[in-house]
Amino acid sequence: MHSLLERKTLLSIAISFSLTISTALAESTQKLSDINVTATRTARTVDDTLAPVEIFTRQQIERSQAKDLIGLLTGRAGLDLPIAGGYGQTTNLYLRGTGSNQTLVLIDGVRVGEIVTSIPALQKLPLAQIDRIEVVRGPRSSLYGADAIGGVIQIFTRQGEPGINPSAVAAFGTNNTIDLSANLSGGSKRTRFNLNASHFKTDGINAIKLNNPDSDGYRNDSLGGSFSHAFDGGQKLNLQFMHAQGETTYDGFDPTADYREDFVQQTLNGKFTFMPMEAWDITLSAGESRDESDNYTNDLPAGEFNTRRLQAFWQNDIYLADDQIITAGLDYLRDELESRVQFAETRRDNKAAFAQYQGVFGAFSLTAGARRDDNEAFGSHTTGNVAVGYELTDSIRTTAAFGTGFKAPDFSQLYWPFSFGFQGNPDLKPEESKNIELGLKGSHGWGGWSFNLFQNDIENLIQNVFDPVTFLLQPENVAQARIRGLETSLDTRLADWDLSGSLTLLDPRDRDTDEVLLRRARKTLRLDADRQFGASGVGMSLIAQDSRSDQDFSTWPAQTVDLAGYALVDLRASHRLSKEWIVRGQIKNLLDKEYETVKTYNSLGREVFLSIAYAPK
Repeated sequence: MHSLLERKTLLSIAISFSLTISTALAESTQKLSDINVTATRTARTVDDTLAPVEIFTRQQIERSQAKDLIGLLTGRAGLDLPIAGGYGQTTNLYLRGTGSNQTLVLIDGVRVGEIVTSIPALQKLPLAQIDRIEVVRGPRSSLYGADAIGGVIQIFTRQGEPGINPSAVAAFGTNNTIDLSANLSGGSKRTRFNLNASHFKTDGINAIKLNNPDSDGYRNDSLGGSFSHAFDGGQKLNLQFMHAQGETTYDGFDPTADYREDFVQQTLNGKFTFMPMEAWDITLSAGESRDESDNYTNDLPAGEFNTRRLQAFWQNDIYLADDQIITAGLDYLRDELESRVQFAETRRDNKAAFAQYQGVFGAFSLTAGARRDDNEAFGSHTTGNVAVGYELTDSIRTTAAFGTGFKAPDFSQLYWPFSFGFQGNPDLKPEESKNIELGLKGSHGWGGWSFNLFQNDIENLIQNVFDPVTFLLQPENVAQARIRGLETSLDTRLADWDLSGSLTLLDPRDRDTDEVLLRRARKTLRLDADRQFGASGVGMSLIAQDSRSDQDFSTWPAQTVDLAGYALVDLRASHRLSKEWIVRGQIKNLLDKEYETVKTYNSLGREVFLSIAYAPK
C-alpha cells in the first residue's frame, strides 16, 4: 500500500476526469493501469482506493478481442448485462443487482444516457473510441448525485501520445459482421492530439422468438478526437469529443412490420486545470451529451426522444498535509428533452455542492464525503459516504464502508401525458438507498485478490400502480428491495499465464414479496487466461451464470418463469507478423450454447472472427 506522500506530485497534476492523467502517468513511475479517478474524483492507485474498483485498459480491450462493451464487461465482478437479442439490441445493466437506471455512466466525466427512462445505452458505445474503463462498485451519490446507487462506470476516450502513431484494424466474422477502425495520435511533450474513426456493421440474428423470423441488423459509425496542451505555468487544457450514429432493426408487436431505430450518441467536453498555489488544484469543466433516438415502423415515424444534457463543475483539491486531501466543488446539470410526445415538462436543472476528505493515519485510512443536490423537479436531497481501511500487513487491508444514494425519477415517470390509461406522476420522490459493506484486499508481487460483502437497502422504489376506481395506471413510490452479495476476484501470473477470475454471489429480493428481482443471475463466474509465446498469443474466457427469473408476456396474465443457467467458452489467438502487422482470431460461444437472459429473446450462437491490425511497435 502507498501513502499519499508518494503520489503528491501525481495528484497535483492528474486532476480527475481529464487527459492530464494520461500525460502525467506517461512521465511517472506509476502505471496507468494502477490509477483510477472515479472512486474519489482524485487520482488514486487501486491499492490505495477504499472502494472496490476494476479497470480495463486499451491493451486489455485489444487482447480480449471483444466487439462491444457488453462482451467486455459481462461476468465481471458485480456486473450482469442481459441483452434482448444480438449486437445493438436493448441491454440491461445490473451492477450489484441494482436496476438499469440506478448506475451512473460517465464519458470523460460527462453524464450520458437518455432521460425518458434513464437507462444508458452501453450497447451503442463503440469500443474503438475507448482508452480505458473504470468500474466503481457501491454508491457514489455523495460525489456524483443522482443515479449512482449501484455504482459508477466511467469511460475514457482515447488520448494523444508523443510522436506520430497510426493504427488500424479490419475484422470480419459471422453474420456478415464487419468491424473497421483507424486511429492517429501524436504530438509533443506539451501538445497532443488524437483522431479516430470506426465502422461496425452486422446482419445480426433474429432477436425475438415469437413469430418474427428475420435478422435484426445493427450499424454504428463513430468519430472521436482529443486535444491537450500544457502551458508554461503548469495550466492544462483538454478538449474531447465522441460521436456515434447508426441504426438498429428490432422486432415489435406486429410480426409483419419492419421496426428501426436511428440513433446518435455524442459527448463534448472541455477542461482547464491550474494551481493557484502549491497545495491547491482547481479544475473547471463544461460538457454536453446527446442521446437521440428516432423510431420508425415500415419507414414511417413512430417516436422521437432526443436528450441533451449540459454539465459544468468547479472542483478544488486542497492538500492539508502529505496524507490529507480535501476535495470540494460545485456541480450544475441541465436536462432537456425533445419529443413528439407532449410531456408536461421538458427541462429541469440540478445544482449541487459536494465535499470529501481523505486521510491516512498510520495503518488507518479514512474517506468521508457529503453532497447536497437541489433539483427543481423533486427538491433537495443529501447523501453521504464514509469508508475506513486498516492495513493488517504491508500487503493486506480490510475496509468497512457505509454510503447512501438516490435515483431521480425519470421524465416518463414524472411527466408522461395521459395515454392508453397511463399517466406520469409529478409528485414522485427519488428512490433512496443505504449500503453497508466489508472488504478484504491483498496486493502482492504475484498478483492481487479481494473479497467484498455488501447489503444495499433501497426504498421508495417506483412501480406502476393500477387504481381500480379511476382505471388509471400511474407510477408510485411503493416498493422496497434488499440486495445482499459477495464478490471475490483474483489476478495472478502462473507459469507465464496471465490469470484472472471473479465470482459474484447475489441475493436480490423484493422486501414486500420476498421474490427474487427479475433478470438477475444469483451466481456469476468469469475466468480469463492468456499467454504469450514469443510473437504468438493465446487466450480463453469462461463465463457461467446461474438461473434467473423473468416474466413471460406471451401469456395473459404474464407468468414468472425461470431461465436456465449457462456456461460459455471463448477462444482467442494472435500472431505478430512483423513490427507493423498483427493477425488475430476468435471463436465466441465455442460450444454453440443456446440460452436466454431475457425471456423470448435469442442470444448469439457460435461466432468466428478474423482480423488484421496495423499496429507498429
